[in-house]
Amino acid sequence: MLHTVKKSKLYLSIFLLAFILLNAILFITGFAPFGNKSLAIMDASIQYLDFFSYWKDVLLGQNSATFTFSNLLGSGNWSQVTYYLLSPFNLLVVFFAKEDLNSFFDLVVTLKLSVAAMTSAIFLNVRTRHNLKKWLLILLALSYALMQYNIAQSSNIMWLDGVYLLPLSLLGVYLITQQNSRGLYLLAVTIGLELIFNWYVGAINCLFSFGWLVLELCLAENISLKKIGQVSLTYAFAIFSGILLSAITFLPTVTSMGQQSRSSLDWSLVTNTFRGNMLSVVPGYTLGAGSSPTKVSLFCGSLVLVGAVAIFFSKNFKIKEKLVLGIFLVISLLMYYWQPLFMVFSLFKDATSYWYRYSYVGSLFLIFMASLFFEKWANTSQKSWRPLIKATISICGLAVVAWYGLPKEPGIRWGQSGIFLGALVLGLCLLTSSKLQRYQKYIVLALCLVVGSELSYNTYLLTKDMFSEVSGYRSYVKQQQAQIAALKEYDPAIYRISQTKAKGEDINVNITANYNEAYGFNYWSLASYISSPSGMQLKTLADMGYRTEGERISVVNTSILPTDAFLGVKYVLSPYPIKGLEKVSLPSAAEKDVYQDPYALPLGFVTKGVAQAPQGQDPFEYTNEVYTKAMAEPVKLFEPLSYTQVQTANGIRYEFKLPQGNYSVYGSLPWNWGVDGTKLDLNGKLQQVYSRWLSPSVFYVPTADSQGYVELQTNDLNAFHAPQLYLLNLDQLSKVTTEIKQQSDHVKAKVVNGKANFVVENAQADRYLQTTIPYDSGWQIKLNGKEVMPKLLDDTLIALPLEKGRNNITMEYHVVHLKLGALLTLIGVILLSSTWYLMRKGSQGRK
Repeated sequence: MLHTVKKSKLYLSIFLLAFILLNAILFITGFAPFGNKSLAIMDASIQYLDFFSYWKDVLLGQNSATFTFSNLLGSGNWSQVTYYLLSPFNLLVVFFAKEDLNSFFDLVVTLKLSVAAMTSAIFLNVRTRHNLKKWLLILLALSYALMQYNIAQSSNIMWLDGVYLLPLSLLGVYLITQQNSRGLYLLAVTIGLELIFNWYVGAINCLFSFGWLVLELCLAENISLKKIGQVSLTYAFAIFSGILLSAITFLPTVTSMGQQSRSSLDWSLVTNTFRGNMLSVVPGYTLGAGSSPTKVSLFCGSLVLVGAVAIFFSKNFKIKEKLVLGIFLVISLLMYYWQPLFMVFSLFKDATSYWYRYSYVGSLFLIFMASLFFEKWANTSQKSWRPLIKATISICGLAVVAWYGLPKEPGIRWGQSGIFLGALVLGLCLLTSSKLQRYQKYIVLALCLVVGSELSYNTYLLTKDMFSEVSGYRSYVKQQQAQIAALKEYDPAIYRISQTKAKGEDINVNITANYNEAYGFNYWSLASYISSPSGMQLKTLADMGYRTEGERISVVNTSILPTDAFLGVKYVLSPYPIKGLEKVSLPSAAEKDVYQDPYALPLGFVTKGVAQAPQGQDPFEYTNEVYTKAMAEPVKLFEPLSYTQVQTANGIRYEFKLPQGNYSVYGSLPWNWGVDGTKLDLNGKLQQVYSRWLSPSVFYVPTADSQGYVELQTNDLNAFHAPQLYLLNLDQLSKVTTEIKQQSDHVKAKVVNGKANFVVENAQADRYLQTTIPYDSGWQIKLNGKEVMPKLLDDTLIALPLEKGRNNITMEYHVVHLKLGALLTLIGVILLSSTWYLMRKGSQGRK
């Protein structure tokens, strides 16, 4: 019992040491909560902070984890929650105001990395049979916590749960190979938790655990076929049990992802090719180095590198052990450089950003090798300096080969890395001197300072240009929250909100990737940017003018009035007026005013028909078709606009004249391929970057008098088709939408996240209740108590044929297979509990 308490104190001390060190680095470098910088960069700034804001609302009962209208047009959100938000650390979000989420983010990063230090210490300590010197155990644990992956990927905070759980999974595998029954439960529980907290890294850890099983079996003494069979069966049972434990989240997630736009596996990328030169791992293991498409960085400090290499020069290891570790070292490098293994550990998806999302497993393998070496080296009465020197010479030799054999990379810190390596090896060699035994404590202290300084300096180098600004975020969030709250107080009805400008938008380009503010500020919109959205919703929005980017973003950075009106967008937040919208007397915020769309339809209205897929129509003609079907008579909201074209120094200008009447102008210039540097000058009043990542296809042209122009400024006119310029007849739009509203006066609606109830009184035959709620298999829809299948507008929006008289329509969303997943989780708990009980009873009987 006393021994257990001592070990617990040691592990807790390592956690606290890592936490203090990480926060000291944040304090010195000016990161939140101490300064104006934040680790929430790139996708964290664009997406995750809004997701955490949403999660705060969910935890406080103000939004739904299963279905939310904050996601595109409304969608099941289970796969988003299980990918981004189920880490237990995210519960802390309730203690932070939305404008302070940068501080929350940085705190959670330090907590996860501190836990990683603790769990790696547990793994290394048990794996070395508690023979590793405490100071070496602490330094190796800190090397895991502050390795390159953890700092460089800190913005992808949801992957860090896999980092701190991986050592426990591998410990479970090791104990299984030692036929220790605790290994079964440890592996099963950690695999279950990994898949619950973040299924992506959970799956990666499952794959790596199998490789680790093979490694441990190869390293084991007195191995036999019988033992291999027993161990393999126990391992398989543990993995199966872990998957069962996670089924409550994992099964519905897998089912949901099957309906999403990026669900298919990309088998075409599994080719027998190499991604780069494996020698590039050497410059990748220098201070401040990062991973790229052809180079992986496994940096976790000089102590790890020297220990991992010194194994092959140590007399304390058998030839078999060196051979096994050498083979697995090569395999671990092939995971990053050989395309088939890269695809396996990328889960057969084209992971084209945040390179080598699984590189933490390679770093842990190096740390494991170092622990094996230092365990025997430090406990040998006559410590030898020879393997250390030979390892250092080998490392320097590889560095020279890499220097001459690889293309020169700017910013590789060979000299600084060499200084730390030299200082470390010098200190280790001094420990081997019998004449300096009385100074060992001071030498060890110096070594700790060297290792701590190296890891801290590497963290500084990685973060010095890797930050977002806290003050700008805080100001924007405060203003936007106030504006949304004022709008909801002004109009508490059911509607969608859109906007033409978001936080972080690039100046003078009118593009953004920030499409999750509906999540962040808890309103209903048209847009979102998530990893696996509904492909059908994206298609419908694209068919009606809002282009899809990267199979996951609906580019909504203007207001296409007929589309917005049909989809129930009642308010638009915009820094500039759009003809047809009416400014609302609410305060401006974040440079945006509130405009009302007077044509907006309710989320459920009566129509005479339902439009099908566009059949090759452009978005303007298809929008006409949507309204034509709804009215059962020809509707021409958009009419082609005549123009003349004039060559300019920068491209081509399309000039037009407006006819008499109440019109606004929209256009599109379809392109065959993107052309960098292309811009649109929209009548001298708006500028728009075009034909590139995140640019729209349909654009609004401000007009103040009877003429105007669209100028395409590009280096490649051949990339573009003939322009689609259209007049929007605002009087016709008003007439049509007014008529639809009038024939829908007898529709009463109550819609919340995941539930809807429409009552249609005195309905006529051959009419439809057209909703702008997207269909998916989770909806259960009943008409007058009978379950029905809807008709779908463009295969997406739910429309229901009405019966004559009174129609009571109820809709309720259920996460598909959630109940089955919960049952399987319960079975997993019962299975593991029963196994534990029977094994315990059996062991007591043997006593």
